[in-house]
Amino acid sequence: MDYQEKIMIKSPNHGCPELRQALSRYLARSCGIEVRPEQIIIGSGAEYLYGLVAQLFGNDRLFGIENPSYEKIRRVYQAHGIQCDLLKLGSDGIQSVELEQTKAAVLHVTPFHSFPSGITASTSKRMEYLRWAEKHGGFIVEDNYDAELTVSRKNEDTLFSLSQNGSVIYLNTFTRTIAPSIRVGYMVLPERLLADFERKLSFYSCTVPVFEQYVLAELLQNGDFERHINRVRRRRRRKSGADCL
Repeated sequence: MDYQEKIMIKSPNHGCPELRQALSRYLARSCGIEVRPEQIIIGSGAEYLYGLVAQLFGNDRLFGIENPSYEKIRRVYQAHGIQCDLLKLGSDGIQSVELEQTKAAVLHVTPFHSFPSGITASTSKRMEYLRWAEKHGGFIVEDNYDAELTVSRKNEDTLFSLSQNGSVIYLNTFTRTIAPSIRVGYMVLPERLLADFERKLSFYSCTVPVFEQYVLAELLQNGDFERHINRVRRRRRRKSGADCL
């Protein structure tokens, strides 16, 4: 597509429509996440998006996070005045007793290949997270930073796609899939949180240059991004011996 003068125009606050539309189609194809482009917020990496999550919910709610987890999750939330409950991980995710005892209202989890433990939540554990949210009226932040690079031939089911009551916010970036220098991430909001987000945070300008947004939109629209992901996954399968299983 020839963007001509559009490349010189400031991005809309939530991101360029072309990238949000391309992401909407990509998520439906690859992850079973069916959302409107209006539910997608573009931002400059995971840490920026964590900050938006913190401001969306406010600092009067306790956040539950995996222990151990990526250190900056806790540090960003605490920088916004949020108290964090560190929930011990078992072999397939947060231990059930920890979920039962926490007073958290928001649960931040990395279901696939949590860092630094490398733990991936089982399907039953993912359903347990969703039952927790339904029982307590809580929300889940699904940090899916590494899931696209699974050696499996199909993507893991996301909490967002499994949720029946709109309790999950989905986060992902292009840092792992393209390069660490690509400081572009996106957040997918459930419909029930859109009004709150617009009321509280719609004034923020998009932090990603329009040029990068249009490049990513083209990669997603023409299939180059998915071809790249498939090549990386095939290479990982060969290296791990998964193709022989």
